[in-house]
Amino acid sequence: MLFALAATGLLPLSAARSDPMNPNTDWFQKAGYGVFVHYLAGLQNNPDHVASLGQETAWDDCVRAFDTERFADTMAEVGAGYVIFTIMQIRREMIAPNATYDRITGYQPGEACATRDLIEDLYQSLSRRRIPLMLYYTGDGPRADPQAAPAFGWGTPVTTEFVTKWASVAQEYGERYGEKVAGYWVDGCYPWIGYDDEKLALFAQALKAGNPKRIVAFNRGVDAVVMSYTAHEDYTCGEQNRFFDMPAARWLDGEQWHVLSYLGTGWGHPGSQYTKRDLAEYAFDVNQRGGVVSIDVLLFRDGSLDRSQVEMLKAVRHELDTGRTRPPIPPGNLAFRKQARLLSLDGSHELQVNGGVHFPKLGVDGNPDTVALAGGEWPWTYEVDLIEAVDVRRIKVTFGSGYATHFELRLSADGANWQTVAARENHDGSPFEATFDPVGARYVRVCAIKPDGPDQPGTQMSVRELEVHE
Repeated sequence: MLFALAATGLLPLSAARSDPMNPNTDWFQKAGYGVFVHYLAGLQNNPDHVASLGQETAWDDCVRAFDTERFADTMAEVGAGYVIFTIMQIRREMIAPNATYDRITGYQPGEACATRDLIEDLYQSLSRRRIPLMLYYTGDGPRADPQAAPAFGWGTPVTTEFVTKWASVAQEYGERYGEKVAGYWVDGCYPWIGYDDEKLALFAQALKAGNPKRIVAFNRGVDAVVMSYTAHEDYTCGEQNRFFDMPAARWLDGEQWHVLSYLGTGWGHPGSQYTKRDLAEYAFDVNQRGGVVSIDVLLFRDGSLDRSQVEMLKAVRHELDTGRTRPPIPPGNLAFRKQARLLSLDGSHELQVNGGVHFPKLGVDGNPDTVALAGGEWPWTYEVDLIEAVDVRRIKVTFGSGYATHFELRLSADGANWQTVAARENHDGSPFEATFDPVGARYVRVCAIKPDGPDQPGTQMSVRELEVHE
């Protein structure tokens, strides 16, 4: 029989959303950043994937071989504030025993659910190093498995019966581990497959079984920016395809602001698409504004990590521990150290970094010796996100050795509707300053219309510093 979710003594649905000053997320915010890893049969037990170290065995043997002490040592080395570890994804394989799962699906212990309790062993290893354990779960369950999927009643749209059955598996885990599991990050709870507040409320109750202070988030999909989803989550899921978005404050619609993305070129990929400085300063700035950053890295079958990624993570922790808030350069400059982008002239797509060294942030770093410069297109746009809408009255642009001879300064409150507040033709490359009646704006653009090809004065625009003032 299914677990009776309504009779478990969990929080009533009316209490699912905590107070906007939710103390259950205080430890999470103070952690600053954590490490997210994918541990799945299709990765660590797939000889075609680097994560497997070329090995393939029975799933049960794969899970038994994972070295939690080695993994926990590395998490301590990188100063992880917490770990988010996958239980499963799409397929039938689970990392710990679950009698509810076996009973519903008809699988025997070890056929789908590992006989080793890897969750318990992870907790023991991590807790000795005072690192909280969080778990990754899904809202669509083992939908790709021909035996488990119909047993749970998988289909789209998802039904209350499916959610109830699948949530009962999480409830067994929650009651077993209690305070050993600090939180859940739940993938695949998309509105387009039928999830709504009623189903998410049911799910949240099961996830908090055994520990009502356990924090949960449900993934609504990849949005352009980090967004809240439901009254039944404690923090934002925050899945993004890069580390860029920045919180205006700690709370977003009563939820702890949190972002998750990957360090490599994709989920669970080796290497890094960021410099140490970029990633570390991003995490520091997010944390200073009250947010939390989760970083996905490559996890090998034996519990080790890609060494280059270890060094990146260490840099993040060092910056969080020793970094300092930097006053604007010059004083009052609202663009200082804000997020910037290199865009096409019409703003429809991002451009590559010219030479691989002239990063967008170099145009707002307060250092006159660095420049931001796009590659691939002659006319282009430099955009800065001020994070919050303010009344802008003055803008100053200092160009690098390359400059725009014809350009416009544009402002927008929403990133969609733009107002040109200044323009110049036949410019000589000197610093340009414009003062105007105040305009409420969050986004600022310098649009270089010319030069629009080679052999023109100015060559291609580079931005040494952009200043924005109220």
